[in-house]
Amino acid sequence: SNAVTRHQPKATITTMMNSLLDSEGYRRRFDELLGKRAPQFISSIVSLVNADKNLQLAFQQAPVTIIQSALQAATYDLPIDPALGYAYIVPFNNSVKLEGGGYQKRMEASFILGWKGMNQLAIRTGVYRNINVVDVRQGELKSYNRLTEEIEIEWVEDEKARDDLPIAGWVGYYRLINGMEKTIYMSREQIVAHENNNRKGKNRGKGWKNN
Repeated sequence: SNAVTRHQPKATITTMMNSLLDSEGYRRRFDELLGKRAPQFISSIVSLVNADKNLQLAFQQAPVTIIQSALQAATYDLPIDPALGYAYIVPFNNSVKLEGGGYQKRMEASFILGWKGMNQLAIRTGVYRNINVVDVRQGELKSYNRLTEEIEIEWVEDEKARDDLPIAGWVGYYRLINGMEKTIYMSREQIVAHENNNRKGKNRGKGWKNN
């Protein structure tokens, strides 16, 4: 009986997911976007929901938000496994306005593009010669002009010694095929402030807490 109980939620989510995909015509859209890879992608949605209690709640309260978020990932042809870091389906406890007035909390899912996903989309354009982001350790940054974006960094060559130094910030750079280039440096404090100002809600799942 324990085995039956353990597998019941998965079976229920799988059944409900298939029913929703068929009734609303979403399956046809996944087929159009992914072809033969559609069944595997849909299976990954089920696995994702099964692995996250908040996503299970979103699937009960607002299942279409999960499907629509997954469709966005499929449109970009990016995997939704959070361990890969290309795209995330993140649950948020949103306030939803009721018809009779007032608000009610509801767990909903949102699509969020990971940095690896952004990088992948940029590479696919075929216009980038170089694109990269690296951390800058304490003492390595000698100067940075915000206006001209001229930067001087003296990298610590000893990797072990460098790993022991705290991260002071991050520098991003790209150069296009046509020669245009851009550099941006942000300190750790600027990154943290940016994250706090732009984070939607307080719920940070896998890929957000530690990265």
